[in-house]
Amino acid sequence: MQSPGYRSLLCLVVLCALVGFGATAQTRPPLSSTDLDDIATLLRLEDTRTLDEVALTRILKAAHPEVRRRAAVSIGRINKEGGRPLLLAMRTDANVEVLASVVFATGQLKDPAAIDWLGSLLESPGTSPVVAREAAQALGKYRLPPEANPAAARAVLMRYLANVPATAAAEIVGEAVLAAGRFSGSTDLTPIVRWVAHANVDVRWCAAWALFRLRDGAAAPHLLKLADDVSPEVRYWAVRGLTPTVVDQAGMDRAAVSARLRAAMKDQDRRVRTEALRVLVQYDDDGAFAELLNGLASSDTWISTSAAEAAGRFQSRAAALTPALIAAGAPAKPVWLRNVVLPHLITLAPAAAVDVATSMARSDSAAARTSAVQALGRLGLAGQTRLSELQADPALSGLLPTPGAGRGGGGGGGTQPAAPARTDADYRQLVQKWIVPEYMGRPRPRAIWEFARGTIELELFAADAPMGAEYFMKSIESGDIIGTEFGRVVPNFVAQQQAVRNAPRLRDEVNRHGLTRANLAWASSGLDTGRPAYTLGNTPQPHNEGDFTALGRVVVGLDVMDKLEWGDKIIKATIK
Repeated sequence: MQSPGYRSLLCLVVLCALVGFGATAQTRPPLSSTDLDDIATLLRLEDTRTLDEVALTRILKAAHPEVRRRAAVSIGRINKEGGRPLLLAMRTDANVEVLASVVFATGQLKDPAAIDWLGSLLESPGTSPVVAREAAQALGKYRLPPEANPAAARAVLMRYLANVPATAAAEIVGEAVLAAGRFSGSTDLTPIVRWVAHANVDVRWCAAWALFRLRDGAAAPHLLKLADDVSPEVRYWAVRGLTPTVVDQAGMDRAAVSARLRAAMKDQDRRVRTEALRVLVQYDDDGAFAELLNGLASSDTWISTSAAEAAGRFQSRAAALTPALIAAGAPAKPVWLRNVVLPHLITLAPAAAVDVATSMARSDSAAARTSAVQALGRLGLAGQTRLSELQADPALSGLLPTPGAGRGGGGGGGTQPAAPARTDADYRQLVQKWIVPEYMGRPRPRAIWEFARGTIELELFAADAPMGAEYFMKSIESGDIIGTEFGRVVPNFVAQQQAVRNAPRLRDEVNRHGLTRANLAWASSGLDTGRPAYTLGNTPQPHNEGDFTALGRVVVGLDVMDKLEWGDKIIKATIK
């Protein structure tokens, strides 16, 4: 079983503190009826994106720390510039979790005037680790827009990484390294390189991620060393950064690096092999092409589909490539692989493409049938003739989509029903149903998704995303989520469902749980644009922090999550 990695484990530690304020459920101060009303008001303001300064100013002065904490988070979620002075007044709050939430919200608002304050929190030895870590992550959110002064935020992070003692808390250093890796443009990498040999594996993988993300030739020698790290968590990020562009910038021998990537194709870890192949094919040499052909025949769909995705790079070698693509498109091969090779066959072997599309049209996957119909529509007379034959087949009656229909699978397209307006009573019910139980120390709600490949159990962060949790549970109770297929699967990154039937657009509830490995979220093209096309993260996604809602996490069935393929569907969903 793969280790969840630093961000997943750290998430649990931070959340224990977040919910409990350093106290047990039995000693936690109770929430009064007035407190519940205030939290319900905050939900309403978040849902309507209303910056009610009068109400927020009052609630920020509440005696109960949980109410103040939630008020700070609400300001970050409402995400309007007018919230900045409200947060400024909260910087002296004595409660650690309230202050951490003020820092979180400041990062969401990207207030350039707050950069020095965030830096002081990060660099001060007296700052609580929870607050310091949140300050590091907040600074990483300043990468855009230009008016947020990303150069200043980046400079603070680099100064911290250059000067903090080597014995500093690993969780803070790691978060600062990740935050530094979110910025673009050339810079002195010394402050990041300082941490590549750290004893803590989580710091090392964070350093490998940051060096990969920065795409700077100066990182190449360090990435090459990290590619031999004892931990696969480090190796797969390091391998991913060894692109020809970076290697050429460094003046390194391309052939030697290509040989090292071919050696990584024999790594015991599936993630390392996948990333090695993705980078290796960019070298366009004989060794890379040989690995691509081997990859097409692999029984591991992460490898075979990654090879198929890159096949277009080698069309000049069509004589050897085309037979391998035809073999990869055979009916016995996974539908995911057949779908990926199909566009290449349309170009290189149209007759074979007709046969592949025909087999896919008979699949039990709606996504595969849609892809097949679209392909046959592009294959001239032969494709049209075969499509007519399929449409006349009684076994396929009503199953084939209209030619030209979209694939779906995204988070924001198509006709969307309007989300029903909520009343004050509805918000109060959300508080009592999802927030109060967790605050009182009860277990988080769980749901089970069953697939042909196995079962996944999900724990929901319902207290921190109550509106998202409410819809998620309703989609299970109604049965709307049954049959939902995964319409986008990126090996070693994410598995994304198509949108749930009858799904409205959702309000994002960005929170402090972090986009860790095994994270449950939903797809979107920007805040508040997404429908419940739920996603499962195979890897941490620090580059997306602040932009997506962490709705929950996989707690049982990580191996099943990693085996999901394009076209897989939920066959049963229950609430535990």
